[in-house]
Amino acid sequence: MTELTAILQLARNDLSYFFRTKWLMAVLLSLNLSDMLVVALVYGKIMPSINYFQYFVPAIIVMGMFAASLDTGRRIWLAIREGVIQYYLSLPISTPGIVTAYLLAGGTAALIYSTSLMLVALVVLPAAAIWSMIILLPFLFLLAMGLAGISAALASVASTHGEYFFAYQQIVQLLFLTLSTVYYPISYVQKYLPSLLTSVVSANPLSLAAQAMRDYTFSGYPIQLSSLLNILLASLPFTIIGAVAYLSALRAIQTKGKI
Repeated sequence: MTELTAILQLARNDLSYFFRTKWLMAVLLSLNLSDMLVVALVYGKIMPSINYFQYFVPAIIVMGMFAASLDTGRRIWLAIREGVIQYYLSLPISTPGIVTAYLLAGGTAALIYSTSLMLVALVVLPAAAIWSMIILLPFLFLLAMGLAGISAALASVASTHGEYFFAYQQIVQLLFLTLSTVYYPISYVQKYLPSLLTSVVSANPLSLAAQAMRDYTFSGYPIQLSSLLNILLASLPFTIIGAVAYLSALRAIQTKGKI
């Protein structure tokens, strides 16, 4: 068995666990669909100067991707806590290979889930450029891997305390969603936040992906290479941080038998 084959098999196995948790899929879908209907209508009354439904629906796709990516950390935490990771370490696959497999599985699961949301979004808000949506998919996959890296880092840090992991996850999710243009345009952010935080909001990968979805898929503007490059550059650091943190946790397990 080659290293690549082992990585793909482990990624496939981890990916199957995401879709076996039907309760999780149902909860995520119900939350995202309720946001699409309820939040869009309520916030639209607060910001009547824009078509908020058209603004918010593309962001739901990115929010769903974020939520699905964060589930990677839950699976990593369970594998470490329940001793499954020791079994993986006994397989003919390197520790970097295990890390790669989990990030690939996390990115793929998030992309599949967000694609299902995109299909729902196309029913209520027809796309202006389907080809633009297809071009965006590889970059959304890289973003999903970056978001999965965040969750992997959290799981590695809090692997021995489940309650800490979920607390960290909620804090990170709150910060990323609040400091983004998912819920409100950058013009509103500039009115109420200092310039430093405004820069953080603008550079947030969720902001970049949501705006790209609005502009290129649903508004039909020509795709700008710089926008796609910004998504890539904003996602890459989180992938690296997550990979390094998880790799360190695996090596600690190899050395000590546990973290």
